[in-house]
Amino acid sequence: MADTGGPQSVFWALCSLKGRIRRATYALGMTLIFSVWWVALSQVFASAEGSEQIETWLLILGFIVLGSTYCIYALAHKRLQDIGYKGFFALVIFPLGPLLTGFLFLPLIALALIPGQPGDNAYGPPPVREPGT
Repeated sequence: MADTGGPQSVFWALCSLKGRIRRATYALGMTLIFSVWWVALSQVFASAEGSEQIETWLLILGFIVLGSTYCIYALAHKRLQDIGYKGFFALVIFPLGPLLTGFLFLPLIALALIPGQPGDNAYGPPPVREPGT
């Protein structure tokens, strides 16, 4: 039976809370999200102050941030599961963001650097199996 919503889809990587993802997938997902944020933010700064264009870009940026917050949570959730922790610990990262603005990125960067468990764990098989296994 074919797996239609599994680890090979971008939608699964950005939206699902099931399974594990490897560091490279996590880093690529975060890069995509923050690149979209950067484009919208750069348009806000490029717009003339008080113009209708700046209001439009602020609204777009707001929707992007709101929509992508869940994607960041889903990526962190699956990374934590790959490391062997419960994914809901990713919720700790978000309340700290507004309080410790600069420190929000430290846990997100750490998740990209910490290797996952090499074998199966409670959250499934490793994201990438070695040849012959």
